[in-house]
Amino acid sequence: MDSQHSDGGEVLLFCPNCGTKIKPTDEFCPNCGFNLAAYRQGDIQKMASASGKSKQKKGFSRTKKKQRTKQQKRRNLLLTAGVVALVLIVGTIVYGEHYYSKASTLSRIVKATKNNQADLHTYFATNDPTLKINNTTLQPLVKYLRDQPETLASFKSQMGTVGKFDNNRLVYKQSGRKFLIFPEYKVQVKPIYVSLTVNKKNAKLKQDDKLIATSNSTRFTKKIGPLVSGSYDLASSANINGHELSNNNTYHLNSNNQQIPLTLKTVSFNVHGPQETEVVINSKNQGKIGVSGVMAFKDFPWTEEIKVQGIYQNGKKSISSQTRVISDQNSNTDVTLPFKGLVSYDDADTLLNNVCDAATELSNGGDTDDATDDDGDDLSSFFVDGESDPNYLGFVKMGKGYYNDDDIDGTEIKATVDSIKLSSDNSSDVTYDLKYEFDTGNHYHVQVFRYTANLVKNDDDSDQPLQISSISSGIQKISDYDKDY
Repeated sequence: MDSQHSDGGEVLLFCPNCGTKIKPTDEFCPNCGFNLAAYRQGDIQKMASASGKSKQKKGFSRTKKKQRTKQQKRRNLLLTAGVVALVLIVGTIVYGEHYYSKASTLSRIVKATKNNQADLHTYFATNDPTLKINNTTLQPLVKYLRDQPETLASFKSQMGTVGKFDNNRLVYKQSGRKFLIFPEYKVQVKPIYVSLTVNKKNAKLKQDDKLIATSNSTRFTKKIGPLVSGSYDLASSANINGHELSNNNTYHLNSNNQQIPLTLKTVSFNVHGPQETEVVINSKNQGKIGVSGVMAFKDFPWTEEIKVQGIYQNGKKSISSQTRVISDQNSNTDVTLPFKGLVSYDDADTLLNNVCDAATELSNGGDTDDATDDDGDDLSSFFVDGESDPNYLGFVKMGKGYYNDDDIDGTEIKATVDSIKLSSDNSSDVTYDLKYEFDTGNHYHVQVFRYTANLVKNDDDSDQPLQISSISSGIQKISDYDKDY
């Protein structure tokens, strides 16, 4: 029992060093290691020494373990942050090298030009301090490239290969660096200067509908620039002898020191073509040709080149003629609009009467071998599908019918062209009258019917340059009468 008591005779229920609950048989404190046995025996020095060593050892062990854990966590955090930062840096560099590459930048330039984007000017630069690069000064280039898709495609192709375009006025090359790392590519603009001339005093000169000068002599020159290469509307206008004359054209400017004559003068000419043909001069409608087939132009303002074209509307289909050019050397002349499919009166008359000659021979002989014209051409040769053509077979049936008719002693067929109407790029609808004269033995019986046939123009090397494609089913009787021998 004495071993369970201190000098005071009390039983130890708690550690006198840390206060932890203990058993009477514990020699050392299970929490702090205090020497309970020595304490019970009153050996204070031994107790303190053991207790001190125990505390020092335990305290040192805890601190070292705690410090080692914090350092490890910090190293892990720094390592993770470094890896993330490295990934971001590498990713940014890889993306930047692609985004700012020569090919990718060119694709953005083409897209910005095609869409006329607000940031278009950021892709262009110049070494000329007097040329301001902005979306306004770039509009002529945008117009030139957008009006012709094939030109925009050529711009992209040439810039991507040789790096130059439009007479070397536009050069695609590196002009610096982005963020000190990535190459920056831009289109370098070499400006152009152009001289406009006019031959009349008090003439107004305009650039893209903006007045830029009024002439003070009959030999006036106005220099404009610097300009970006592209399409420009240049015009001069003046009142001459009571006529308001103008010279207005779109010019592609891409050379330095170009001379653009905006001469004011007049020419007179006549344009021939089918009725209702719209006459277009230098891309501007001038009106339609009337029933005479001629439109007269008197004192028409002359430009450096007058291009005349006809547009014929057949239902919903527009048929365009080839272009004819009038210069100041061939004014006071006649111009015929060359529609490839337009059949002339002479050619239509020749074809139809050749058909009538062959049909007359068949009607009087009854044999298709004799159905030829004066030149020996077979009746079938005048039809697109030859002997299988339903229109040819109709003439054969008609001719044999007249031959086999006992009341008819002889037949003569003749054609007269009434009108011609352009129907397609290679054909015309020809309205004509066929006159049938039947010999009945004591008088002639005459009938006249009106038809419309589609005549097709073949190549020049064809055996028959003109053939019948179809004949309308609508037949109009014009006259029916008898006449004496």
